Amino acid sequence: MSRRYEQLNGVPESTIKSSKPTINISGFHVHLYGVDELSSRHAKDTIVFFHVHGRTRSYKDGEVFAHQLLFQLKLTENLERGFVVATFDTRNHGERRIDSLSVEDWKGGNNKHAHDMLAMIDGNVSDIRLVMKYLELYVQGRFIPTEFIMTGFSLGGHTAWDALVMEPEMKAAVIIVGSPNLTDLLIERLGDDHVTDSEKWSESIAAMCKARDQNLTKITGKNILILNGALDTLVPSKFTLSWVEQYGSYNDVCLNIFQNTGHWLSLEMIDTTVEWILQNIA
Repeated sequence: MSRRYEQLNGVPESTIKSSKPTINISGFHVHLYGVDELSSRHAKDTIVFFHVHGRTRSYKDGEVFAHQLLFQLKLTENLERGFVVATFDTRNHGERRIDSLSVEDWKGGNNKHAHDMLAMIDGNVSDIRLVMKYLELYVQGRFIPTEFIMTGFSLGGHTAWDALVMEPEMKAAVIIVGSPNLTDLLIERLGDDHVTDSEKWSESIAAMCKARDQNLTKITGKNILILNGALDTLVPSKFTLSWVEQYGSYNDVCLNIFQNTGHWLSLEMIDTTVEWILQNIA
């Protein structure tokens, strides 16, 4: 039997999977988990969780989070509101991929890794805002989305930070191994090359990263659950801690650093998410 801090590589056999109708909004597929299970009462007041997958992956990675989260929520009695998880392939990922190199990092041969990271994050937020605007029209008669909550893993976690500041209606987020400080994260990832390699780390890309990070200092009045792994070397917690120390007091922040966890999603993280939802959202 796996321990709950270990990497969750698939949906556990004991988990009952949710339904997954798929709709097309503006030329990309949006997968909606849990729609068919909504009661008539819950369908009138449904919280939609956007879950954005990590770099190089696809929406299928988000299925694990979606099925397990909804399964554990259903074990809770007397929920006042309905829950649906929405996922999609982010730009240049999954069925939307047009260039394999652009999703790689510097070690993978992509000299424009920083450029592509920022562009994909902005594109993700734009797609999320688009779905927020039109979703009710496309699901009319099935459920009414009354609140949107951002969740994301790795690149999706970075996106969650940006969604909080760029979308006023996004009042809450579950951020899994994402960073509010891309500048220092990418400089550490690049090493000494950031001083000498103008293609990988130009003045213009450095300025854009700094502007992005500075913009996140404007986040106020949000409900934020942060889930990090103490053993994570790809997106270390230290780049989140500085933001929490300086700006966390302007929000309702719950920071969790799991001691036996690296750069992955675990059942322990989902347990914490369910508890946070029940205390703050449901």
